[in-house]
Amino acid sequence: MSELIAIICEYNPFHSGHKLQVDELKKMYKDARIIAIMSGNCTQRAELAIMNKYSRAEAAVTCGVDAVFEIPYPYSSSNAEVFARAGVCIASQLGATHLCFGSENNDLSYLEDIANAVDSEEYNDTIKKVLTDKSISYPKAREKALLKMGKVIPSSPNDILGVEYIRAIKKINEKIIPIAIKRTGNEYKGYEISDIMSAGAIRKFFYDKGKLVSVPSLSLDIYKREVEAGQILDEALVKNFIHKMILMSNPDDFNGIYDVLPGMEYFIISVAEESKNGNEFFEKLTSKSYTRARLTRVVFYKLFGIKDVAELPSYTVLLAANQSGRALVKETKKSAQIEVLTKLGDYDKMNENAIAQFKTSIMVDKLFLTFMKKPLSPENAYKYSPFIQK
Repeated sequence: MSELIAIICEYNPFHSGHKLQVDELKKMYKDARIIAIMSGNCTQRAELAIMNKYSRAEAAVTCGVDAVFEIPYPYSSSNAEVFARAGVCIASQLGATHLCFGSENNDLSYLEDIANAVDSEEYNDTIKKVLTDKSISYPKAREKALLKMGKVIPSSPNDILGVEYIRAIKKINEKIIPIAIKRTGNEYKGYEISDIMSAGAIRKFFYDKGKLVSVPSLSLDIYKREVEAGQILDEALVKNFIHKMILMSNPDDFNGIYDVLPGMEYFIISVAEESKNGNEFFEKLTSKSYTRARLTRVVFYKLFGIKDVAELPSYTVLLAANQSGRALVKETKKSAQIEVLTKLGDYDKMNENAIAQFKTSIMVDKLFLTFMKKPLSPENAYKYSPFIQK
């Protein structure tokens, strides 16, 4: 049986570095099929994507990926551990034999060593002691705990996720083989124009200059189509809406919301009251105790009323596929325990857990459509269908 290689990703947007990774995998595993397990319309750092998940998936398939499946919300916008666990779960259920991720460090044995350390009893005991200092954020506490154990935690987002992927593989399906591919190009926050840039730098350049750079020529027509149709996120509109939503909240509104720690609600509201607009609100939304990413996630959890996140997703959505990927979906539907949704209107045919999760995720899609440069009615969220390459 040929390899089935999964890439857990966001493709926000699919860029030249992603294309390089896919091409490298095709050289390494000539007969393998490659699937992407991709964030939907809300990404891991709790940001709405630059464009619709179906268009991003179409770009990936056009550039060589065989099929793209969704990580639904709120898994798509949770911390690294939850995000990685959801992605590995979906990959495993779809029959993945390998899991590939980009890495700055590119030392798999080092990442595995950190993963084993984090899952040790020594780490659990050490971090409990570190967390008695309430002024320290969890990422800083983890770093301090590992240092006490003689371990140096990775500093880059990709390597931190790499550790979580390895941890998730050990818990969900030890047969999956991790593959780390060296990340090339500018650093994550690098803004210098080059052939390979980070997705964050590409988005910033687009919002500032109105031009997409460092994306594959094969996908350029897809992006141009979305831009011309006005189906690009109006980032300022999103930030201002959320800022106003927080201003209309009171601390009690955060009761029971997932991942809210005591006092966090007062801090979030105070930042909103100090800010003139949405952009200023998100710029100020950080502290010594909480990272910006965590606070932003909580803001989104509050927006959508998220009170709990089940350990694993019960469904995924097919977003795009070529003919090989389409065949994989047919094979998978016979054997996988996870629900694979191809027509969104058929969601009520899934099991009870999957239906409940879908109803949460579709809320994001409905709101997302109203934040486009040319907004669409929320009812359109049910009308999308997978891109199938002939």
